[in-house]
Amino acid sequence: MKNSIIAVLLTFLSWVCCANDGAYWRDAKKVREGVKLKALSFKKPRLMKAWVMSIDLKTPGIGFVTTERAKEWGEIMSDYTNDVKLIRTKRESTLDFMSRKRGEGRNVEIAINTAPWVPWCSPWTHTWADPERWVVSDGVEVCAGKTPGKGALFVVYKDGRAEITSEVAPELLGRVLHSHPGFEIIATNSVAIAPRKLKDLHPRTAFGISKDRRYLYLLVVDGRQPGYSLGANLADLNDILLPAGASDILNMDGGGSTALVVLDGPSKTPRMLNRHRKGSIRSVALNFGITFD
Repeated sequence: MKNSIIAVLLTFLSWVCCANDGAYWRDAKKVREGVKLKALSFKKPRLMKAWVMSIDLKTPGIGFVTTERAKEWGEIMSDYTNDVKLIRTKRESTLDFMSRKRGEGRNVEIAINTAPWVPWCSPWTHTWADPERWVVSDGVEVCAGKTPGKGALFVVYKDGRAEITSEVAPELLGRVLHSHPGFEIIATNSVAIAPRKLKDLHPRTAFGISKDRRYLYLLVVDGRQPGYSLGANLADLNDILLPAGASDILNMDGGGSTALVVLDGPSKTPRMLNRHRKGSIRSVALNFGITFD
C-alpha cells in the first residue's frame, strides 16, 4: 500500500513538473516558437469559455513592453472632479496598445490587460488613470503605490527573470524592468489559496508562472454571456492554471477589462481572442506586451 501511494505521488509530481510539455498542452496550437495557445470550453461546473497561453521566457529574442507614463504624468486629472487625482497613464484598449507599439517599431505579438485603476465611476470614460499600486515600465516608476515593491505583483527583472511576488527585496528594486499589480495572489508554490466563492462569477484575467520561472501563463475567461460563457470565480482560475503548469497565480483586472490580443499571422493585424457581450472593447490603464526579434 505504501509503495503504491509513493508511486502515485511520483507520477503526479512528474506530471506537474512536465505539465508544459505533457498531456495538458498536447492539443494546443503552436502560435510561434516558444508560445502555445489552448482554447478551453467547459460545461461543468458551468458553461465557460477560456483561453490559456504558455510562453517560454527563454525563447531567443523575447522581450517585453508595457504602458508607459502618460505625457501629462503628474498633472491633475481634468475630467475627474469628484476628488483630486494625479495622472499616471492614459487609458487605451489592448488592441490599440498593440497597434501603437507596433507603429513605434516594437514587434508586439501578444498583449494582455493587467492592473485595476481609479477613477472607476460614472461615466466610466475618463481619459487618464491611476493604478494606485506599484507600477514600473521599462525601468521607470509609473506609480509608487502605498509602498514601492510591495503588493500582489507580476515582476520582470532587467536580466529577464520573472516572478509573481508580494514583495520585491529592497536591493532588487533598481533591477526591476516591469512591474504590474493585480488584485491578489491566489496560488503560491502550487497551492491554491483563493476562496471558492461559487457565485462570484465574472470575466477574468490571470497570470501564472511555473515553479522554475521559465514559463509564463496568461489566462482570460469570458463571462456575463448566458448561453455562451457565464464567467469564473477565483478558484476556477486555479483549477485551470495549476494543471497547466503554474506554481504561482495572480488575479488581474477582469470584468469588461479582460482582453488577450494576438497578432494575426497572415494579416499582421491585432486580434482579440476573447469576447465581451455587445462586442465592447474597454480602454484600460495598463497593458503588457510580449515582443519577438
